[in-house]
Amino acid sequence: MRLRKKPHPLLEPAAISLIAGGIAIIALDVARRVFRHSQIFCPERNPVKTWSPSDYGIAPSRVEQMWIDTPDGEKLFAWYLRADKPIASALWCHGNSGNITNVADLMPHLLDAGYNVLLFDYRGFGLSTGRASLRGVIDDGITAAKFHDAIRPKHLPSILYGFSLGGAIAAQVLREHPFDGLILQSTFTSLPEMTKVTFPRLPLHLVAGDLFNTLRVIRHLNVPLLLMHGTEDEVVPCSMAHALHDACPAPKRLYTVEGGLHKDLFIRDGEGIVFAVNQFIQDLKPRKGRAVLEEAFG
Repeated sequence: MRLRKKPHPLLEPAAISLIAGGIAIIALDVARRVFRHSQIFCPERNPVKTWSPSDYGIAPSRVEQMWIDTPDGEKLFAWYLRADKPIASALWCHGNSGNITNVADLMPHLLDAGYNVLLFDYRGFGLSTGRASLRGVIDDGITAAKFHDAIRPKHLPSILYGFSLGGAIAAQVLREHPFDGLILQSTFTSLPEMTKVTFPRLPLHLVAGDLFNTLRVIRHLNVPLLLMHGTEDEVVPCSMAHALHDACPAPKRLYTVEGGLHKDLFIRDGEGIVFAVNQFIQDLKPRKGRAVLEEAFG
């Protein structure tokens, strides 16, 4: 008769802890993936009205429809909008929802003020191919930045303009590609801090990741910065704009719209915003060399 060997008294608790730890890691990774796909991106394939720029107050003579090829084989849909007498050219990075038609009605403000604008959709948004991902939208921003440099008038200042999540994307793009100035509208400091605001009772900041850390980039910024924010922003607290402003070592401006919400700044104060952007452009100096953040980030 063979006797069964009794397990060591410490073996079972150790095995249970190991299994529980493995399950926790798997659950955390699943939660991270679900959060990123369900909360960060809300793309829309259909236009707000149509895909005709004229339906958003943009004269057909001012628009050139383009497709931007990405290194990994996707195609990004874009409009390059040309002002009659341009004073600057901007790459516009829109927010986490909709597509370029959601912000198309804002473009006449900038065109009338003399700004060329490259307005594009990330992968998975609008007519662009592919599926949105955290790394993918940043790569798309870098690709669009290179394309913008190739088509813009070289004598004009080059501006990187990001709205909401697009501001966080723009900050990461600036690490890889030079611009003369950075404009952030209604942009958050970091994704973990944003999740604390959006889900104060859930520990989702633990799975948010740190890829969109705008504050870290701004702390090492070496080009002028313009921040614009509504004082009553119901999505991204205005305090985040103040935190970004305080952290920036480069020349900086903060323009707040009294009572402004997350998406209505141009509606409430279009003239004031254009004036703030014009003042910002006038103070820009041509960049010398590669004005990116290689020294700080490697």
